[in-house]
Amino acid sequence: MRVVECEFSNFAVHPGHGRRYVPFAFLSTKPVLTFARPKCFALYMRKKNPRFIQWTRTYRRIHRKTATDRVAKRRAVRATKVQRAIVGADLSYIQEVRANKKVDRSAKGKAIRAEVAERKAAKK
Repeated sequence: MRVVECEFSNFAVHPGHGRRYVPFAFLSTKPVLTFARPKCFALYMRKKNPRFIQWTRTYRRIHRKTATDRVAKRRAVRATKVQRAIVGADLSYIQEVRANKKVDRSAKGKAIRAEVAERKAAKK
């Protein structure tokens, strides 16, 4: 059983129901248009936009009138950093170098700040 959607309202049109229309005045991408009821067909022929007709599924979808089951986004598991040895440097050596760099940086920063403070004091 093939259920088709109405061109105007997007309602389901079951076999043996609805109205089919073949536009002949222009070349259409869809040769046969299916409508759920004469009301849909009449509004389509009047060139009404289904986005502005309140009972159509298109309108209701755009204006969020129906509660849809929204799939909750899965949170990606954050990658954890694991320290590993590299060729030519074992893990203990790498950790030692990193610890030294942090100490050096903080010491350099303190020295620079002290020097800047001395210059400001000398200017006054």
